[in-house]
Amino acid sequence: MAIQASGDDLQFSEIQTEFGGSDPIGISEYYRGGSYVPSGTTDVPDSGEIQLSDFYGASNYVAISASGGSVATSGDYKLHTFTSSGTWSITQASGSASNTVDYLVVAGGGNGGAASWGDGGGGGAGGMRTGTITASTQNYGITVGGGGSNSVAVGITSTAGGGGASNGGSGGGGGIGGSGGSGISGQGNNGGAGGSSSSGGGGGKGAAGSAGSGPTGGAGGAGGAWSVNSTTYAGGGGGGTPNNNTSAGSGGSGGGGVGSRVNATAAGNGSANTGGGGGGGNDASHSVSPQVGSGGSGIVIVRFKFQN
Repeated sequence: MAIQASGDDLQFSEIQTEFGGSDPIGISEYYRGGSYVPSGTTDVPDSGEIQLSDFYGASNYVAISASGGSVATSGDYKLHTFTSSGTWSITQASGSASNTVDYLVVAGGGNGGAASWGDGGGGGAGGMRTGTITASTQNYGITVGGGGSNSVAVGITSTAGGGGASNGGSGGGGGIGGSGGSGISGQGNNGGAGGSSSSGGGGGKGAAGSAGSGPTGGAGGAGGAWSVNSTTYAGGGGGGTPNNNTSAGSGGSGGGGVGSRVNATAAGNGSANTGGGGGGGNDASHSVSPQVGSGGSGIVIVRFKFQN
C-alpha cells in the first residue's frame, strides 16, 4: 500500500512500514536505490537533501516495465507475443513486485515426409516449452523459428519438429513400414510408425503420433495447451497414404496439417504460429498440390504481473 499522498501528519513510521528497516530510523537510509527504497521510486532522491514530503504517494511496489512484441493486458498481467523474431526489453525489474515471468516458447514444426512411395510420414510438431524465469533489466533476443527451425527466448531453446521419420522436438512419422522419429522429453513426443501401405503421424506436444494402419495414414499427435491462455499449440502432421480408397491421417490439434491421399487430398501445412507439423505426402506420380505439407512457424509469449 502506498504512503499517503498529502497531509502534514506523515510519520517516519509510515515510511518504515512501507519500505522496511529497523529502529532507530535514519532518514538517510531511505535514499532511492539504497537498502530499502527501489530505484524505480523516482520521486525520492538518491542523494543530497531528503524530506518527508518526498515520500508522498511512494510505494515499495515497483513492477516490471518492458517493451517489444504485441502487447495485451489480462487483469493484472501483460502478455508480450512474438510471431516473428525481435527483442524483448526490460527497462525496470525491481521492488517488492514479483519479477517472475511465465514463458511459452514453441519452435517451428517439421515438414511432412517426401511425396514418394514409403516416405510420407507426417511432420513432427515444434518443441514446446513452458515455465518461469526471474527477469532482470536487459534486452532479451527473441528468435521465432519458421517451419523446421528452432525458437529461442529468455534463455530457453525449443527444438524444431522432425521431418518425416526424423528426430526433433517431436518426431516425424515413419514412412510405409518404417519407424517414427524420436521426440525430446519435455518438448514433445515420438512420431508413429508407418503401416503396411501408409505412413505414420508426426508427434505432438500432448501425444505421440498414431501408427499407420494398413492403407490408412496415422493421425498426428495432439498438441498441448498452455495454462496461461488455454490455447493449444504444437500438433503433429497426419501421415500420407498412396491408397485412394482409404483416408489420410488427420492433423493433431494445435495446428497439425492433414496428410495427403493419392488423387484426392492435398497435404495440409502446419498452421502459422502454432509449431504444427506438416502433413505427409503420397506417391509422387499422382498429382494433388501440395503433395507435402510445410511445418508451421513457432511463437513466443511472455507474461508478467504489472500491478497489484
